[in-house]
Amino acid sequence: MQNRIKECRKAAGMSQAELGNILGVMNNTIARYELGVREPNLAMWEKLAKALRVSPAYLVGWTDAK
Repeated sequence: MQNRIKECRKAAGMSQAELGNILGVMNNTIARYELGVREPNLAMWEKLAKALRVSPAYLVGWTDAK
């Protein structure tokens, strides 16, 4: 199942670099998360969800409720 990081990032009007700056990671890390090449740990899922203003479950793709 594909995650929704890219979809939510674009909906928030952020670039990968902007999201990376908020989270304290490089933009290539965000790109790897979006492509499914690298999997965020639980703490990072929570940070991503908070930065993108959605629930972690929505971001992971477990639910359609934001």
